[in-house]
Amino acid sequence: MNLAQLSVGTKVLLASGDQAEVVATNAGAETVCVRYLDALGEPELVGTEAWLSADEVIAIDMGTHAEGQT
Repeated sequence: MNLAQLSVGTKVLLASGDQAEVVATNAGAETVCVRYLDALGEPELVGTEAWLSADEVIAIDMGTHAEGQT
């Protein structure tokens, strides 16, 4: 996903199927720090933060609609 489309507080869907919220971006490294809101198969991740490659963010979560790669 293009980091220019992401800002702090944006809810996103990850390639893993998890839902997260953006807490920071690093354009130079093309990474994004997310806080897990829902983690499929790994509930212990919920509430934790991790730096991920921007490629792992596949869509912006808009509730019943998503914008991003399909």
